Amino acid sequence: MDVRKFKSVAVPVETWQRLKDLAKKTHRSPAQQIAFLVDVGSDLPTDADIFKEYRARLLEKNQGDMFKGDSNAG
Repeated sequence: MDVRKFKSVAVPVETWQRLKDLAKKTHRSPAQQIAFLVDVGSDLPTDADIFKEYRARLLEKNQGDMFKGDSNAG
């Protein structure tokens, strides 16, 4: 195997079995399944992006709640 084109990855046996099962369902080899998952995963938002969005929405919601409370003061 050409080590400039391919690399080995160590995963727990349970993960390997799950990978093989998933690959079989989608008619891919384990290597093709890993490549597919990496391609799909690269298009997803990062954890940091998700946390930023959640924080922004939470702050927006809390700011709206804060203004609701002001109308009752008086």
